[in-house]
Amino acid sequence: MPGNNGAEPPALWRQAFDAAEKFVAPRLESVVRTDQFAQATALGLKAQAALTHQANAVAAKLWHLVNLPAGTDVLRLRAQVGALDREVRRLTLALEQQQRSHGPDERIDDAAADQPGGGARSHPPRGRTQRPKSP
Repeated sequence: MPGNNGAEPPALWRQAFDAAEKFVAPRLESVVRTDQFAQATALGLKAQAALTHQANAVAAKLWHLVNLPAGTDVLRLRAQVGALDREVRRLTLALEQQQRSHGPDERIDDAAADQPGGGARSHPPRGRTQRPKSP
């Protein structure tokens, strides 16, 4: 419990730490504010990034050797799924808008949508092969 004035002296370890900090802090601050320190830090960060990249590349090759997806594969697939989700939403909104403009009693003919300029896309899908239509 604190003494009469409500303040106890700091613990011995804290006194030692404060004394060391008072001695070391000004010298360290003068070092970390130099251009050489900034360059060394930047070089260290570049080296760390290069090593991380190399380690990830090796790990990906090992995962692929055992026929499993690497983290980069999963990230790429997630990006593709996100892009497909956005495209489906865009097409859904376009279809809803087109149906509203034709009125509730008129149905958009599927055959007309297959005609050039009649569907949501007037060009073939990018980089994908289409399955032949089933009979």
